[in-house]
Amino acid sequence: MKRTKKTRSEPSISTSKLENDAPLWLQEQVYAPKKHRTIDLVKRSIEGLLKEGQAISLASIAAISKTIDATGQGVSESAVLNNEEARSLYEQHRTWKGPLRRSPNTTKKVRATQISTKADRDQEQARQRYLRFNKAELVDRLLAAEYAYAEQEQRWLSQQDETFTWRLRAEAAEARLNAIPRHAIQTSK
Repeated sequence: MKRTKKTRSEPSISTSKLENDAPLWLQEQVYAPKKHRTIDLVKRSIEGLLKEGQAISLASIAAISKTIDATGQGVSESAVLNNEEARSLYEQHRTWKGPLRRSPNTTKKVRATQISTKADRDQEQARQRYLRFNKAELVDRLLAAEYAYAEQEQRWLSQQDETFTWRLRAEAAEARLNAIPRHAIQTSK
């Protein structure tokens, strides 16, 4: 069997020109009318959607523009996005306003019971994880850590009090046993 040579991959070079590089006659006779048609259809579509109280999105503009357009073609979503004026109209009226930034009030609170760390954990990995947190999340985490520390300290103090109490009782009991004569302990057996 004969081996075939590998083919070289050549980068594709587009020979199409940008709109700005197009001849003046093409810009005036083709691009400008299409641009104005798109803007007009987007304006009319938005007005229609507002009258009907519907959500304004790229899909709804594209759908209603087909019913408004005399040719039935309408405009595509990409036509709206690629036409600066049409895009601006869409962005002014769209129902969707983009991702909302999280305010400190809406961040997830970290409960103290969720904080568990190991002494041998990877410090660099933990550092990278904390660097991804926003300021509000870091504050919540710090407050939860302080709360957990205060709870732990309170438990430790309570256990020390209990241990001390039992130690005093044991010493008192030992003192009482030492106060009883030995012969009294042996005769009671």
